[in-house]
Amino acid sequence: MTIQLQQVANARDLGGIFTPYGTVKHNKLIRSGHLSIASPEDLATLKRHGLQRIVDLRTPQEIANHPDAATDAEYVNISIMSATTFGISYETLDGPTIAVKLQAGIDRMIARGETPIEHMRILYRQFAENPHSHKGYGEFLKLLADKPVSGATLWHCTGGKDRCGTCTALLLHCLGASRQDILRDYLETNVQVGSHAQSILAKVRPYVPQERMALVKSMLLVEASYLESFWSETERLFGSVDEFVRHCGVTHEDVEKLRKNYLDAN
Repeated sequence: MTIQLQQVANARDLGGIFTPYGTVKHNKLIRSGHLSIASPEDLATLKRHGLQRIVDLRTPQEIANHPDAATDAEYVNISIMSATTFGISYETLDGPTIAVKLQAGIDRMIARGETPIEHMRILYRQFAENPHSHKGYGEFLKLLADKPVSGATLWHCTGGKDRCGTCTALLLHCLGASRQDILRDYLETNVQVGSHAQSILAKVRPYVPQERMALVKSMLLVEASYLESFWSETERLFGSVDEFVRHCGVTHEDVEKLRKNYLDAN
């Protein structure tokens, strides 16, 4: 369910997603983009949705550059990637600056022989391979299992699409959601950030060659193949997603706790 916020993109409540073990409770699990630009009205809206804990999936450097707006919610940092330049926040940048950053990223990809889409698939495979990511996924899932709060836990990275997307996919998998429903939630990002992406594209269009605009757009949205690359790599390396979750330190008992904490009986 979309949570309409003024400044923060890609916010939604996972409540209502069906699984064989029950339906995800409302106002318990919220995913979003970063909260550094959250307006007072945004924070009030999140509070009405029960916000009680924030899990920031960004690196310490990203957080230092763009700290979340102050709230009275519990704040936890669990970084999913160790690279300090992973996320770029475009909201407060002008068109020329955004264009320089995006094109520099494209140039680095081209130098490595990658397209932006290939680069994103590689990134998602790295999520499955990287021990730092494994540690982060395990900490995220065990926090939700072992320390539930009476209200809602919100987690975010920068855009709420990649690190946030894989954490959400693993959580929904543990809760028993189908691969189809997990992918549907993942692709909802493109609906949620559509106007935001168009705003960025409008800013950079005068400064980016037309032939590169499709590449720029691909860096702002998600594709099913990105998440599928993550699934396939976890299965290649560990045999199954369940085994990957166990490798991250999440036990069968933890999974049972997650279902108890966040599912209503069907």
